[in-house]
Parts: sequence; C-alpha cells; structure tokens
Amino acid sequence: MKYRRFRLVGTVIVILLVSLMVISYGADVKTLLDETETLRDADNYVAALEKLKEAEKLDPNNPEILWKIARGYFDIADQDENNIELQKANIYPGFEYAKKCIEIAPNVAGGHQYYAILIGRIGEIEGTKQKIENSYAVREHTMKAIELDPANDSNYHVMGRWHFALADLSWFERKIASIIYATPPAASFEKAAEYFSKAHELKPDDIRHLLWLGKSYEKLGQDDNAVKALKQALALPAKSDSDKNQQKEARELLQDIED
Repeated sequence: MKYRRFRLVGTVIVILLVSLMVISYGADVKTLLDETETLRDADNYVAALEKLKEAEKLDPNNPEILWKIARGYFDIADQDENNIELQKANIYPGFEYAKKCIEIAPNVAGGHQYYAILIGRIGEIEGTKQKIENSYAVREHTMKAIELDPANDSNYHVMGRWHFALADLSWFERKIASIIYATPPAASFEKAAEYFSKAHELKPDDIRHLLWLGKSYEKLGQDDNAVKALKQALALPAKSDSDKNQQKEARELLQDIED
C-alpha cells in the first residue's frame, strides 16, 4: 500500500513538472513573438529576426514562427530593393521558410503571402524568364492569402504589383512570355490601380500603396489622379529606409509628370 501511494505521489509530481515545463515553454515562445512585433514596429528588423530564430529553436515547426521568419528576411531585403547582394542574402532563405510553412500548415495566410512575395522577388533577381515562370505561383498564393485573410492590405498590394509588372512587360519580354506560355498571364494597369486602391483603403498611412497607385495612374494617362496619389505619399511620415526610398521615387515621378 505504501509503495502504491509513493508511486502515485511520484506520478503526480512528474505530471506537475511536465505541465510546468509546457507552460514555461509556451510562455517563452509567446514572449519571443511579442518581442519580435515590438522590434518590428520600431523598424529594428535584424533584431526582430534574431528573436524569431530563438523562437524557432523552441518550436521549429510552428507555422506562425515560420511565416514570420520569412517576413523577417523580406523586411531586411525590402530596405533597399536595388541592393542585389542584400536581396540574395535574404530572399532565398526567406522563401525556404515560407515554403516550409505552407507544407506544414496549408491554411495559414501568412505562409501563402510570403511564399508569393518571395518567389516574385526571386523572379526579379533571376531575370525575365524566371519572373514570368514564377508569375502564376505569385497569383495563386496571393489569391489564397486573400481568401484566408481578406483584411490584409499587403496581399492586395502584391496583386497590384503582379498586374503592374506583367502589364509593363516590354515587347521582347512579351515574346519570351509567349514562348513560355501558349497564353501569357492576363494583366492590366486598370486592375493594378484597383488593387492598390483597395490596399490604400485598408491601410491609408502606407506610402507604398500610394506610390504604386500613382505609378498605375501615370501608366493609364490619368495624370491628375497620379499627382494626387503621389502628393499624398509625400505627405506621410517616412518610418523606415524603405519609406524614404519610396518617397524619393514618388518625388522623382511627380517632377516628371509636372514638368
């Protein structure tokens, strides 16, 4: 009887210890994710990614950690789109995390969102043929992200960029597209403007939505609308290097239109 009591007490102690370990583990992951968002809000993208890597060690197959690591790599790359080495160092590893996320959790919007964004950037890095080949994957995963998270402005922005990039192909690029696909992806500046407008509606203080809305209107020959959007972009406070670069582009395009 004493042995049974001792064994029962021992079992209870083990259960309590395991429970405490699980609670502590969960709290650690949550704390790291919370700290990540605080750092990201402060535009400290490198430190935010480091926090996520710490969380990954605790829970390597957590979909939220995986897509946020993909986002973290993108955030760093997005600070200077013209720095090819910065792009390569971050876009490729970020894509692998997004890919792993959708393999583990196919109904997590963030995985599809960053899969689309990063495979699109890979196409830009690798050239016209790869950009066109990747375009269907960009559309497929972005539309899935919109289905799963219709209130996320970034997904509409990505679809705007998708339409803009394909509508803006040169004659030579269109010939390449016709070789790759019997029917190249259909896209237009009108649809690009619609998607950027929707993104701006959801997040009015995001400079990139207004910059690309202005660029779309300029392509459509709607200079008055383009000027209005670009001036709105310049009136917003720049919160990051990416914002500053986009305002620089908006200022240059505005000058070209008004000259």
